[in-house]
Amino acid sequence: MASNMWEQTAAMAKQHEQQGGVWLKLVNDGDTAVVVFLGEPHPREVVYLDNKFVPFDEKLKAQGHKPSLRVALNVAVYGTREVKVMEQASTFFTNLLQVRTKYGLEKWAFEVKRHGAANDPKTTYSILPECQLPTEEQQAFQALRLHDLPKLYMAEAAAATSGTSPGTSSNAKAGEPVDVKLAQAMATALKALPREAVDRFLQKFGVQRIRDIPASKGELARAFVDSLVAEYSAESVADVDPFGP
Repeated sequence: MASNMWEQTAAMAKQHEQQGGVWLKLVNDGDTAVVVFLGEPHPREVVYLDNKFVPFDEKLKAQGHKPSLRVALNVAVYGTREVKVMEQASTFFTNLLQVRTKYGLEKWAFEVKRHGAANDPKTTYSILPECQLPTEEQQAFQALRLHDLPKLYMAEAAAATSGTSPGTSSNAKAGEPVDVKLAQAMATALKALPREAVDRFLQKFGVQRIRDIPASKGELARAFVDSLVAEYSAESVADVDPFGP
């Protein structure tokens, strides 16, 4: 029993690490995530400089740098339906294309597993079908609000230039609460959902009241509310008896 609890706690710890922020990251050998791939890919040519990927441009080309391809994808975590962004190299995308041809991405949840230690340049990722989604689950996942990938990368570039953290508004001061109008809009949306959804929202952001959410997490909170609305709305539609009165 004790051994099982250690394993369960370790799995929960990894899940919480992966849930922070917009990005879904598998950082250690053996890390896994079960996801549903959503939307269109966002490719970009980059160069790895100063321990980070930077967009490839004519200046870097003139300096003799050669670009590599990185592909960003919207994915929904299967257990929570929270939409994250996963960025991978061209090899991963090539494998994903093969999986897409064989299985169809909208019909399955897939296990993505990392093979390689942190910072190992030879790291690879496997993509295996985890479970087939019934029609109502397919509809629920496809209804989720996706991250605007081009806009996300533009925000990251602006944050890097200004020195602020990615996903943080330059106008949001540390500790400043979320905008009142945004808080009211989220509260209105959440009031129409089951208590379970409200509890998930509060637990996700570690607050007891919506107005306690910091301004720096306002957009992320709004996106999470949208995903909850889509999820529970899809469940409500699925529960309707077409032959009922």
